[in-house]
Amino acid sequence: MENNAELVRLEEFVDKLLAKYNKLKSDYHVLQGTLQERDAECVELKNNISDLSTERSEVGNRVAGLIGRIEQWENEHVSVAAEKSNNSSVQGFLFSDDAESKSN
Repeated sequence: MENNAELVRLEEFVDKLLAKYNKLKSDYHVLQGTLQERDAECVELKNNISDLSTERSEVGNRVAGLIGRIEQWENEHVSVAAEKSNNSSVQGFLFSDDAESKSN
């Protein structure tokens, strides 16, 4: 009888061991799926960063172009501003029309 009790105890131990193994195997597969999802997400985020970097570069180029156009306009109108208001400041020229219209 003592051998029978030992066999029952061994069977219970093996059952618990197999249950834990199956749980670990299941957890492993879930984690593998999660890892694959995260890897795909990382690839997508890297592509988004690349796209945003390209967009940022394009916006920077457009802003630089606008600044260049403003500077060119300022340079072309400095001489007109100096003649009109005896002031070489572009801001003085810009606001001189405003001041004249307010005083009238």
